[in-house]
Amino acid sequence: MEEETRRQLRGLTDLVTKAVAGTVAGIEPVHREIAHYPYAVLTQIPGIRAPARAIERLQLAITTGSYATVRGINRLVGVTAMSLLRSKRDA
Repeated sequence: MEEETRRQLRGLTDLVTKAVAGTVAGIEPVHREIAHYPYAVLTQIPGIRAPARAIERLQLAITTGSYATVRGINRLVGVTAMSLLRSKRDA
């Protein structure tokens, strides 16, 4: 692969990984905010207040884990792609 092609692909890799990271950083807080609305209502009902809070905590933990996974995979893909593109060997 020609060096100019490698340079362009490294730039594309950087652009895509930053775009994914920025998108996740923007969406995650909005997701949390929207997901909180039904629980805000449900926790006002005395008979289901405690279960609603427990379910909200569980959903928040799952959501946090999901976004962390997306960020981790994005970093892994970016680092792997950059490493392969820095290699001088042609496959």
